[in-house]
Amino acid sequence: MKLKWLAIFVSALAVMVLVIGCSNDEKSNGSVSGTEEGKITLNFHHWYNEDAGNWTKVIDAYEKENPGVKINSQPLVENLNHDEYLKKLDLLASSGEQLDILMFSNQADFAKRVDAGLIAPIDSYVEEEGLNLDEEYRSLPGKINGSYYALPGKSVTSLVLLNKDHLDAAGLPVPTDWTWDDYEEYAKKLTITEGVNKRYGTYFHTWPDTYLILKLMNKEKNTNIINEDDTSNMDDPMVKESLELRYRMEQVEQTAVPYAETLSQKLNYRQQFFTQAASMIPSGSWMVSEWGEFIPDFKIAWAPLPKNNKEDQPWTIIQGDVVSVAQNSEHKEEAYKFIRWFTTEGIMLQQKSLPSWIGADLNEVIDHLLANTAKPEAVDKESLIFTLENAVSAERGIPQSYISEAYDEYNAEAELYLLGEQDIETTMKNAKEKIQAIIDSNK
Repeated sequence: MKLKWLAIFVSALAVMVLVIGCSNDEKSNGSVSGTEEGKITLNFHHWYNEDAGNWTKVIDAYEKENPGVKINSQPLVENLNHDEYLKKLDLLASSGEQLDILMFSNQADFAKRVDAGLIAPIDSYVEEEGLNLDEEYRSLPGKINGSYYALPGKSVTSLVLLNKDHLDAAGLPVPTDWTWDDYEEYAKKLTITEGVNKRYGTYFHTWPDTYLILKLMNKEKNTNIINEDDTSNMDDPMVKESLELRYRMEQVEQTAVPYAETLSQKLNYRQQFFTQAASMIPSGSWMVSEWGEFIPDFKIAWAPLPKNNKEDQPWTIIQGDVVSVAQNSEHKEEAYKFIRWFTTEGIMLQQKSLPSWIGADLNEVIDHLLANTAKPEAVDKESLIFTLENAVSAERGIPQSYISEAYDEYNAEAELYLLGEQDIETTMKNAKEKIQAIIDSNK
C-alpha cells in the first residue's frame, strides 16, 4: 500500500508542481523547521485561516509558555477546504518538505497518511507522561497496528438541527428521545407544499459516509460499510433501510429535498437550513458556531440523532479533528508537547469548537462559542446541552485506508437508486459485490 500511495504522490507532483511553487511563495514565515535564533521552529500544517483558527492568540500563548519554541502556522488553503488542503499536504510530503505537526478533519484521511508512512507513533511520549488517553479525551482515535498516532482536537457529535419556530408553529416539541419513524412523522408535519412559505421537512446532504448510512450510525459498533476486521458490512439490514428511508421521504412522501434537486442545483446544507428551505437537517456539532455567511433569523433547536429502536441507547458518531506528529520531523518530542497542549489548554483558549478533552467545562465552552457568533440568542442552549451531554459514542474505530474508495462505489450505486434509475435489490447486490472486490484487492 505504501508503494501505491507513493505512486499517487509522484503523479500528483507531476501534474501540480506549479501549485507547490505558488504555495511556497505565499509563505510569509518560511517553511523549514529547525533552530532559529536559539529556538526550535515547528511547522504546523492545517486548513484553518486566522479567522477560523484564532491562531495568533493560541500560538502567542504557547510561545510565551515555551520560549524555546516557535510555532510556524501554515494554513495551506484560505477557503477552509479540507480536500484541497490534503492535496497540497500530499504534494509537500512527496517533495520532501520538512513537516512537524499535521491536522486532519477525519479519521479516514488520517489513516491513509499513517498507512503512507507520513505520521509518527506517539506511544513513547504518552507512556512517559503516564497518560490514560481514554480518561483524557472523547472520540480518541483508535490504535493502528498497535500504536497511537494522533490526539483528538475538535469534537464533533452527530445530531439534528431543527428550526424551533417551525416546530412551535406545528405544535411539535423539541425531541429528546426519538426514532427514525418519529423523524419521518415530524418531517410530514413540518412540510408545507404550497404558498410563500413552501418548504421541506428535512434535507439530506450528499456525503455517502453519513447520509447514505444514517441507520448504521445509530449502532453501538460496526457503523461503517466495512468492519474493523476488514469484512464487508453490506449485509447489515440497516444499510438497506438507510437508503429506503431516504428514498421514501424524498420520492414517496415528498418531505425531504429530492436527491436530483440537490445534485442539479448544487445545494448546500447550510443554505438549505438557514434560508428555512428545510426545517431539519442531520448534521454535526460544528454547526453550533460554523454558520458560514448566514445569520439565522429563527431559533435553532438541537436533538439527538434518531434511534433505530425506541429501546436503544442514544448511540451516535462522535469524532472530529485529529492532530499528529510528522514522521520526518526532527523535533518529534517538541511537536508532541505542542499537540498535547493544543488539544487541552490550547483549544479552550481558541474558543472556536467543542473540545474532545474531557477536562473542558461544556457550559463554559458553549458560552464562548455562542459569544463569538453573529447572533448568540439564536441558539436554544438548553436543547444543545442536553443533546451533547446525553450522546453515547458508538465504536467506529479507525477506518481502512481504502474506505473512501469503497464509499465511492457505494455512492455510485445508491445514486442510481435515489434517482429512480435502479431498484433497491439491484443496488444492494451491485454495491455489495463492488465493495467486496475492493476488500479483496487490498488484502
